[in-house]
Amino acid sequence: HVPEMANWPPLSALIGNDGNIRDDVDVSGILDFAIIGFGKTGTTSILRHLSEMTDSLSKEHCDLVVNKSGNLLKDLYEDHARRFKQAKRNGEEPEDRLRGLKCPQDISSDYSIFNYAKYFPSTKLIIGIRHPVLWFESLYNFRVTNVPWKEMLPTSDLTRGCISGSQGVCAWRANFHDFLSRLGKTPMSSASEKQLLQLGLDKHAKVGPVFLYEVSQLSESGSDGGVRSAQFRTDLKQFLGLQKEIPPFPLVDTSGRFDFLPVVKNQVDRNKIDICQPQHDIIRDVLMETASLASTWIRKYFLQSDEVFVSSREHFELILESWMHNPCPRR
Repeated sequence: HVPEMANWPPLSALIGNDGNIRDDVDVSGILDFAIIGFGKTGTTSILRHLSEMTDSLSKEHCDLVVNKSGNLLKDLYEDHARRFKQAKRNGEEPEDRLRGLKCPQDISSDYSIFNYAKYFPSTKLIIGIRHPVLWFESLYNFRVTNVPWKEMLPTSDLTRGCISGSQGVCAWRANFHDFLSRLGKTPMSSASEKQLLQLGLDKHAKVGPVFLYEVSQLSESGSDGGVRSAQFRTDLKQFLGLQKEIPPFPLVDTSGRFDFLPVVKNQVDRNKIDICQPQHDIIRDVLMETASLASTWIRKYFLQSDEVFVSSREHFELILESWMHNPCPRR
């Protein structure tokens, strides 16, 4: 049971017999923003920071991935009720803060994109990207570190879709531009645009405005990094409509859950990959082709939309231009 709250209609009036949000109700104002992708691009760090100044759902909430819009609405109601009661217990007036969630799987989910378009068309979307070569290495090693009892497949077996045993690590998922193309921000009418897309995703939907960032923007170093990092936080604050400043993003602890066990840690260290080594040439070549196509499409088409926002645009485009080159010689 979710208690009724001021200005919020009863949950029962919003959920249909199928357990999902009814077609004849408007719940678009309940979810202000969503961090919808991509995994391994600092989404956890962003959620952690925004949680301090918004009413964000804790951890990941991926109900839309499995087409359970009613479950998500119930989660939002229960979280709001908890905060409402806590404020009353403390003798405080409940704040009306922005509400958000994180689900990095949303961006690649058919169900999620169409649920956002149908129920939350004005929700502001935050999306992180990363050089596909470095993204693949990070995700592969994340699986090695956190699921050490499962042996990872050789990278040469992961050049296409996520086959059995891949644990969700494959080159298919690095086609960031293909997934971005479904958000309704570009014409998708010319052969030149479509030629840059690889996956043949023909389902598209119109969703809310997008704040796109590259993971290196979260905590840049160097002579101009501090200034750009501060500008990034200011731009994200303005995009969301926050009143408070967003604090600097710290380095994220990448240690594994089982690092305290020497035997497991030794095994993990042996199984991690350095994607710049020759045995990974095949997957790296595939990912470099994807990186080039993604860089071109994002700069030439996606960034031209007035519903797509980036911080320090000139610098952002320079980052994307660097995707045209193998990152290994610079490491």
